[in-house]
Amino acid sequence: MRRAAGDVPTLCTAAGLALTAALLSGCELGGGSPAQGSPKGSAPAPRPSGPLAKEARAMLGTHARIEVKQVERHADRSVLRLHLTNLKDSPSQFSFGTSLASAAFAELHFKLVDPVGRRIYHPLVDEGGKGRMVGSVTRTYHAHPGVRYETVVHFPPLPGDVRAVTLITPSTAGEFTGVPVVAGRGGTGPEAPVTEASVTPPRGSTVALPVHTQNGQAPHRVNDLYGVASGEVKTTSTTRSEQRIGLRADVLFDFDKATLTPRARAVLDDVAAQTRAEADPSKPPIVITGHTDGKGAPAYNMPLSQQRAAAVLKELQARLGTAYRYRAEGRGEKLPVAKEGGADDEKARARNRRVEISYQIKQERAETRTGATTGPVSPALAPGRPRSARPTAGRWPAAPSSSSSGRPAKRRIDVRPFYRDGAYLVAVFEITNLGPGDLNIVDGYSDGGVGRFGSFTVTDPTSRITYEGVSIGAPTDAQGGRNIDRLDPGWATFLEKPSTANRGFFYVPAPPPNVTSVTFDAGGFGKFHDVPVQ
Repeated sequence: MRRAAGDVPTLCTAAGLALTAALLSGCELGGGSPAQGSPKGSAPAPRPSGPLAKEARAMLGTHARIEVKQVERHADRSVLRLHLTNLKDSPSQFSFGTSLASAAFAELHFKLVDPVGRRIYHPLVDEGGKGRMVGSVTRTYHAHPGVRYETVVHFPPLPGDVRAVTLITPSTAGEFTGVPVVAGRGGTGPEAPVTEASVTPPRGSTVALPVHTQNGQAPHRVNDLYGVASGEVKTTSTTRSEQRIGLRADVLFDFDKATLTPRARAVLDDVAAQTRAEADPSKPPIVITGHTDGKGAPAYNMPLSQQRAAAVLKELQARLGTAYRYRAEGRGEKLPVAKEGGADDEKARARNRRVEISYQIKQERAETRTGATTGPVSPALAPGRPRSARPTAGRWPAAPSSSSSGRPAKRRIDVRPFYRDGAYLVAVFEITNLGPGDLNIVDGYSDGGVGRFGSFTVTDPTSRITYEGVSIGAPTDAQGGRNIDRLDPGWATFLEKPSTANRGFFYVPAPPPNVTSVTFDAGGFGKFHDVPVQ
């Protein structure tokens, strides 16, 4: 990797780039150029399926264009290449953040998402370099107008069958879908010449930000994504490799019984069809596990859970045949998914009374309709075409709120069409601060100006299945409580002052391809019906 003589001095100790920006509505600047550098003898890399250039504003008057070029595949890492351009008429600070403090951690919020393989990749962090991100030094930087600054960010290596990814930026420029993944033909550093802050490059030139090279270990941080879809009868949880279907015992069985009800047989017909489409018979077994609530003695709950699991196994085997292997087991009350004893005790107990069917998912190569994304995907989750989100007709009323400092503020939400990205649906909206106070909290979720949308959900009005924001790891812990480490791969950082508009988004598991509109539950903003799905 090329490097400067040393990491350049900056105006703050922040180590990250945070484009905490108000995305200008309609500021997408085109679809980018075709990917370059396809492996020799392979099919051409796909064309980008989403806009790969956007404008954004941020602190210290930053007005910038972000141009995402590609992700390059190298022997031991992946390298993201993008360009940043100062669109102002005078030199300004590239200090993308809501504050100097927030910029200190923003670089770590760059993410690469494989929306088909259901994985998220985090930047490489140099343990020998005081926790610095490996790649361009994207801290506060003196940027000259009309100059393109090449920027590289290093990530763990991507699987060989991943042809495109989604880049999530620490900005309200938001997500860039269909970023091509190509073979790296040069080094892992910038291609343009590195420039120091004291140098004034000519307008229209392309130069590179200084880089931080890796001096110590940089562990690979890659996580499977976890999606949950809940209906009246069943809850489906999906990771990269496993699917778990939880069926309500109150639907399958009468109280304290292990004999299936007439309704249960229709439910198991549906589960068998889903299992046949998605379970991999070469990776047995299909595991059926019975669970009870916390009432009753363990000596009673354990055999009841075992008997119920055996009853479901018998019915599934009758429908699926001998192509699969099966195992039934009971866990009694040992593994609740909801915490009992609170205000919603009966609801919690009803959730805990369940039978779960789990299996390994078939891994097949699949492409989006544009050929933009390839990789392992469940056959039932056919990827859709990612598109840029345009505003819906009309706006919904502002929802009153108050900031964490107690100053009154009002916000308006403008919901945009949602779109499909691989195995996910991307919910997109814009939140505008109407004042009079600063905007520093969003529906109870705030972290230094970062809005998180964990309470937002999407519902298919026909099936009445509700889709939660996907997470890194299970959204509940072993005791049935909410997982404090939950992370939605979607967020927004907000400019706090009144009259600012901020883009937000989050991912949920994709509903079936025939779903063309959904209901969006936006927490304190209320519910919005008939939101189009593109």
